[in-house]
Amino acid sequence: MNGFKKIVLQYLFGYLEELILLLISSFTRKTEKKGKFVIFARGRSGSTLLASFLNHHPEINCDGEILSHRVAYPENFIRNKCKLSKNKIYGFKLLSYQIRSIQRIKNPNQFLRTLHSNGYKIIYLRRENLLRHALSKAYANYTGKWHSNSAAKSQIKMTVDNFDLYKSVVESEKLEKYESSVLENLPHLSLTYEDHLENNRSHQQTISNLCDFLEIPLAPFSSPLVKLSSNKFDDFVQNTTEMISFFKQTKYSKYLDQ
Repeated sequence: MNGFKKIVLQYLFGYLEELILLLISSFTRKTEKKGKFVIFARGRSGSTLLASFLNHHPEINCDGEILSHRVAYPENFIRNKCKLSKNKIYGFKLLSYQIRSIQRIKNPNQFLRTLHSNGYKIIYLRRENLLRHALSKAYANYTGKWHSNSAAKSQIKMTVDNFDLYKSVVESEKLEKYESSVLENLPHLSLTYEDHLENNRSHQQTISNLCDFLEIPLAPFSSPLVKLSSNKFDDFVQNTTEMISFFKQTKYSKYLDQ
């Protein structure tokens, strides 16, 4: 029953927000936009970090996950969100599961194609290491922290359930294939967490590439966000030896490289 109530509340919240947004936008003068973009990604792939970089640009307003609750008319909802933005360039985050499981869009490729035809440039961000992606999600659930502005003095360790972790990796792999089908034959800028966000030394080049893609001048950037988990499994996983032994017997063993 609690799960049912949660779903009902999510629907009510989304539809109510949609109605309020429609009313407000009806009395708002539209700001002419120089550019628009969408960050298309999976959760725990660095999209919040990427959005925080972009939001430091004086011309950009990058919204968060605006489609995290069910709405009746997603395209109109996006249009009204954009209309309310005072910045010259507007963007937002769109996670793949939100298209598939929350908005339940029947033709997701056409949905993104329509966004693209309406001027939205697509930035696709993914995480190549599916095991670390699953661990990041598990660790965030365990600690109750999805993002942080300060480094922890000591790392909290979690004990992983290897079968649950395995299922999470499989789901991540399925989402990656789903994302590929959604983006089929669509122009986009492809980024990976490992190559473009994980290492601080790559940030300047990443921002430069993004500014070129969005056709805007380069501006100073920074982000207050810090990484929640270490690169070493031992630093945040209590049963590392058991986990490594388990995944060595699977097709995902290649992701054990640290």
